[in-house]
Amino acid sequence: MLLALTFTAHHAWLAALTMFAWGAVAFGNVPGLQVYVVKQARHFAPDATDVASGFNIAAFNLGVAGGSSLGGLIVAHVGLGHTPWIAAAVTLGAFALTALSGMLDQREGMPEQTAETAEFAH
Repeated sequence: MLLALTFTAHHAWLAALTMFAWGAVAFGNVPGLQVYVVKQARHFAPDATDVASGFNIAAFNLGVAGGSSLGGLIVAHVGLGHTPWIAAAVTLGAFALTALSGMLDQREGMPEQTAETAEFAH
């Protein structure tokens, strides 16, 4: 969506549609990430799932603050028109780290689901 915004930003209605789609997908990943963090905590530190969940939300907020700061620097030094493609590049980097994490989980033999989610599914 961020990359699309690079091309739709010059047309108000296209930009509005792009931002609507961006909003839908930007925060749609948070519940899945929260489940992943809790699953990891249950595997590695079962007594610390609440702490892991809290740190995840804190990290999300730090990411928002860091992204805002980086965006401000980009606008000030490079220009507003460059923020969408740079944000898309940062997002691709985050996706690469997510894929790496998934590969490491598979290598470590992490279960697809925890015992609690398996019970819930039945």
